Amino acid sequence: MFELTRLISTLILPPANILILWLLSLLLLKLQYKKLSLFTALLSASLLYIVSIPYTTETLSKTLVHEDHLSIQDYRQAQAIVVLGAGLRDNKELYSSLTVPAIALERMRYAAYLYQETHLPLLVTGASPNGNSEAKVMAREFEQFFHTPVKWLEEQALNTKQNAVLSKKILEKSNINKIILVTNQWHMQRAKLLFEQQGFQVFPASVGQGLPPQSYGIKFMHFIPQSAALNANMQLLKEWIGYWKEK
Repeated sequence: MFELTRLISTLILPPANILILWLLSLLLLKLQYKKLSLFTALLSASLLYIVSIPYTTETLSKTLVHEDHLSIQDYRQAQAIVVLGAGLRDNKELYSSLTVPAIALERMRYAAYLYQETHLPLLVTGASPNGNSEAKVMAREFEQFFHTPVKWLEEQALNTKQNAVLSKKILEKSNINKIILVTNQWHMQRAKLLFEQQGFQVFPASVGQGLPPQSYGIKFMHFIPQSAALNANMQLLKEWIGYWKEK
C-alpha cells in the first residue's frame, strides 16, 4: 500500500505528469490530431516552466507556511516534545551504517534546543518501509551528538497520520495531551492538523526560514528556471496534496 501511494503521488506530480503530457502530445501527433497535440505540448512546456521558477516556490510557501510566533514561555506550557522522522540514509561515516538525512537533522537540532530550554521529555516517531527504525536511529543520534535523552520511541509509523495515531497511544498512558510538535515549516500545517485530530493541543515548532521579508521584493531571477526551485516546488506541491487530502 505504501509503495502504491508513493507511485500514484509520483505520477500526478511533476516532472512525471509533464513527461506523460509530452508523450501524449507525440501520440496525438501520430494520430493526426495536430492542434490537440500542439496544445498538449505547449501545456507540458508551460507546466515545466511554472514548477521550475523561484517565484512559484515563494508563492506556494506563502500559502503553506504559517510562522509560529511562540516564545519559550509558551512552549513551557506543553508536557512533551514530539519530533517527526524524515527518513534514513545509508552512511559511510565511521559512527554508523545508517543515519538521518539533513531534513531530520534540522528537526533534531531544534528539538534539542527546545529540550535544553524546557526540559520536557522527548518522543521520536518514525519507521522505514524496509523495517528499519527511524526512531531508534534518531534516539541514538540525539544522545550521541546533542546529549539529549529520548524518553519514548514510536517505531511503526510510515506516514504523518500514523505518527499522530501511534504517538497518541504512547502519550495517553502518561496523560499527555499538550505537545510541542517539531517538523519542517512546509510540513507543519498538515502535521498539526493530524495531531489535533487525535486530541492533542499542539504548540508548533517549525523548522525553516519562515516567510521571506517583503523588503526582499521580486527580482528578475525569480522567473529564471532553476533546479533548486524545481525540487522545492515538488515538495511543496506534494505537501499541498497531502494537506488537501486530510482536510
